[in-house]
Amino acid sequence: MLMLLDARLDGMEGPDSDIHQALGSMNLAADDWFEPFSPDNARDPDRGFRI
Repeated sequence: MLMLLDARLDGMEGPDSDIHQALGSMNLAADDWFEPFSPDNARDPDRGFRI
């Protein structure tokens, strides 16, 4: 995550970036931060929360 703040690595968050591909990292673009990692295994939204 800290690499996103390093000006020398600007653009590395894109999946086509050489750095991104070399690290084998997931898509780090801010637009995709809240996309589920595996939506097929998502928690039932009606389950509620434990207190």
